[in-house]
Amino acid sequence: MSWLGQELDPAVQRRRLAWEKEEGRVLSMQRPLTTEQAYRLFGTFLGLIPPFAIFERAVMRGRGSEEFWLVALCVGMNVFCCLVGRWCGGRLGRWMRDPRPRGRAEFAFIVFLMAASWSAVTGGLGGALFFGIGALFGPFVAAPVALVGFPAFAILHRLISRGGMIEARHAWPLAFGIPLTIAAMISSPWLK
Repeated sequence: MSWLGQELDPAVQRRRLAWEKEEGRVLSMQRPLTTEQAYRLFGTFLGLIPPFAIFERAVMRGRGSEEFWLVALCVGMNVFCCLVGRWCGGRLGRWMRDPRPRGRAEFAFIVFLMAASWSAVTGGLGGALFFGIGALFGPFVAAPVALVGFPAFAILHRLISRGGMIEARHAWPLAFGIPLTIAAMISSPWLK
């Protein structure tokens, strides 16, 4: 009798209907990406596009003719930041799982930790290619990028995702557009 009473409870019925509706949305996706895959995609572009803008601003605009080794070093660091950002983004996405059931305070804290972790790992390892000394200042260069990019992506991902899955046609513009916007702000002539 107790079980039947619980099954007929209106709160239980509402939760069941909400779950069935959410499950239907997940099943209707044509190309769903898990949270891990979406954050891996985002980490790839966040490690590729803004560092390119930083290197372009710091190296290419500063001097007329650059030495080959300096340009090669920047390209190497950019590629390495892209690969490490991809790996780290996937790990952080696996840690995030489905963001929707989390409370706002918990979600904000996790996003801050994700941004700090991503900037420390990606900036540190990418900067280490700069004769080792870059590992010290690399995280400080990557921190503003991550502290702007991760909250923007995480909030939009949380709004659009269903059951921890996001449609690929929604994930790609987010994962590419947010780093591109950050790079545009870095390359802006208003910043001097």
